[in-house]
Amino acid sequence: MAHQFPKRILQEGAETQMDKINNTCRRTLLKAVKVALKDEYEEVLKDPVFGPLLAIIENNLIYSGKIIHSFMCKQLRVSKLHELWFIFAKRPLRFSMQEFYAVTGLKYKEEPDVDFINWKNDKGFWSNALKTNAKINLYTIRDELLKVCNEWSYVDRVRLVYLSIIQSFLMAKDWKVYIPQEYIRLVMDFEKLRMYPWGLRAYDELIASILRAREDVHTKNSYVLDGFSYAFQIWIMEAIPDIGSMVGK
Repeated sequence: MAHQFPKRILQEGAETQMDKINNTCRRTLLKAVKVALKDEYEEVLKDPVFGPLLAIIENNLIYSGKIIHSFMCKQLRVSKLHELWFIFAKRPLRFSMQEFYAVTGLKYKEEPDVDFINWKNDKGFWSNALKTNAKINLYTIRDELLKVCNEWSYVDRVRLVYLSIIQSFLMAKDWKVYIPQEYIRLVMDFEKLRMYPWGLRAYDELIASILRAREDVHTKNSYVLDGFSYAFQIWIMEAIPDIGSMVGK
């Protein structure tokens, strides 16, 4: 007897052709950061939490909107929290926090005893940004901060690398979205930064984005994916090793 699965968002054979997926992971910004802050970038590359994220860029993984869209069309309509289901070759595949962790290694358990709110004022650039509630986005980093950060302390330049990774790649926001003060507070203490549940935050952001985008899959010829969609692509490629050749490079 054939298994009965939840309905697909699109019936088999009804997959749409997509002109473009607007991916908000900004590799170009991180390449500019690497050029401007070579030593600081190399230090973060050795970080056990954030280094593997940069390694995706260093290994030149090509973003494939075709692979991602192919799977978006295979999504099943389920009402479970914190997980998505897809069907491929009549086999259901789950993309949950567990799979996201397997791909990224990012921490997902909360640390209720760690104070992520308070920070130490070292009178540097980022301390001043927190005190003045400065509005800083990826445009600011690219067009202004990378040109003047050589005047900062070394630790503030390392913080700039971390914030660039978080805002442009891990949480992957649009250029004009301001960096939350919470993230700036976190980079003031690298130990706390590594203890923060980035996996949970990044996964929730990605899932919310996929759910928003799926409403556009059959009505528009392009859509936006915020969040760490590279992790989604890597999971697909690991779950279906031959998918690259199946949908085209």
